[in-house]
Amino acid sequence: MGAIFYMTDTTKKAGKFLVIINVISSGGQVLLIGLVYFFLYRILLKSLGVELLGVWSVVLSTSSLANLANFGVADSVIRFVALYSKEGDKAKMRELIFTASLFLLGLFLLIGCIIYPFAGLILNHMIPAKYIADAMLILPYSLLCLVINAVNGVFSSVLDGLQKNYIRSLLFSSSSLLLLGATYFLVPHYGLQGVAFAQVAQSLFTLITCMCFVIAQTAYNPLRWGWNKAIFKQIFSYGMKFQFISLANMLNDPVTKILLGKFGGMAFVGYYEMANRLIMQARGVIINSTQSLVPVMVNLDNDVEGVQKFYKRIFSNVLFFSMASTAAIILGGRIVSALWINSYQPVFYYTLVVLALSLLINLFTTPAYFYYMAKANLGVLITNHLILGFTNAAAAAVLGFYFGGAGVIAGWVIAIVLSTIYMLQHFNKIYGLTYGRLIFRRDVMYAIVLFVLMAFGVGNFVKSNVIITDIALLVLAFATVAIYFVKFKVKDILRSGDV
Repeated sequence: MGAIFYMTDTTKKAGKFLVIINVISSGGQVLLIGLVYFFLYRILLKSLGVELLGVWSVVLSTSSLANLANFGVADSVIRFVALYSKEGDKAKMRELIFTASLFLLGLFLLIGCIIYPFAGLILNHMIPAKYIADAMLILPYSLLCLVINAVNGVFSSVLDGLQKNYIRSLLFSSSSLLLLGATYFLVPHYGLQGVAFAQVAQSLFTLITCMCFVIAQTAYNPLRWGWNKAIFKQIFSYGMKFQFISLANMLNDPVTKILLGKFGGMAFVGYYEMANRLIMQARGVIINSTQSLVPVMVNLDNDVEGVQKFYKRIFSNVLFFSMASTAAIILGGRIVSALWINSYQPVFYYTLVVLALSLLINLFTTPAYFYYMAKANLGVLITNHLILGFTNAAAAAVLGFYFGGAGVIAGWVIAIVLSTIYMLQHFNKIYGLTYGRLIFRRDVMYAIVLFVLMAFGVGNFVKSNVIITDIALLVLAFATVAIYFVKFKVKDILRSGDV
């Protein structure tokens, strides 16, 4: 079987090279953004303190709940752009862009106007009274970013659908640097409101630049009326299934932070926000890299043997990078705490460890998740998110009531484990896979070595000097990853564009 396109060898090689560039750039983008947020949170901790950082986190999470109403339109754009690109129909592509962006602009403007008058009542149940004024001060800017980012979601999805992920990665990386620079200059003068100003500037930058590149790639004219009712029905029908996914997803990050604020306090939320941000950046490297293969999966023939071969290769790559990321986070957690917070904070470190292990478990579903998305088999994804969302809400609420913030985190881990078991079992059953056939023996040995190193790190069995011990374990983990990468993974990654 060839690559994405079935023309000349030159075309195949070009398509394969594009896939590899997209995978690398997507991962590089997330790594850079992670570094930016490292310095960003240092600035916010120094200038605002951990409790105001927690307030900022809760406001962002609360306003982001409005994303439930986007009907999955931006996500559906990736799939339909890939299909129209395969057909060579740029006229339909332009109508798709206009229809999706106009719909989301109108929808989120309406949502913002509805939310703002009632925001005080909502936040009063989530944030201590002394911080309500601070929260209300930044809420309008948070809602404005919500509108801008909703529209930009269409344009960035177009770039992904055209397999121009490297352009999107470059633009988002640049916008993160803009956010850091603007925060550095604005926060000392405007406090918490300065962060909001910086986020608005970042959102406007990404919208304008993504739109310009889409115009260059598709000859799209945003001033020309291009509403297409038939296309709207298509993306609405496909996107409505994403709406259910979004509804279930609502019960994850925002609800976790709200419950943490209730049972653990704003300081716990602040440390959770920092730990979760680090985890999400590591997760994003693998998620974005795998998601860049969606156009490849859209064009993948649905024969069982071909799917098995493709899936096993991608699963092995995900396992490799997931283990490497988890080991780096856990073994470097105390060092990160010392550098980021200026002291070792047990709440931050152990939250980071638990979230890192849940990250590892969750990432195992990534290849199956995006394959189902590419094939429009969204029923499985809906069930997965319902299991994740409702289990998280129920378990976190009950355990949080009895055990405080630690109980809320434990509820999230339980939800991750159950949803992961469901997704893997479903895919393996459909395509005749077993864990013995799915996981290579060399992957098992690699995982065992890293788990042993992580156990030593978390257990802190060598009491003399924790930082020196952690550095030594990190060096051993890095050597393990490097040897395994050179010996086994280089060829696998270079073959990622093959189907």
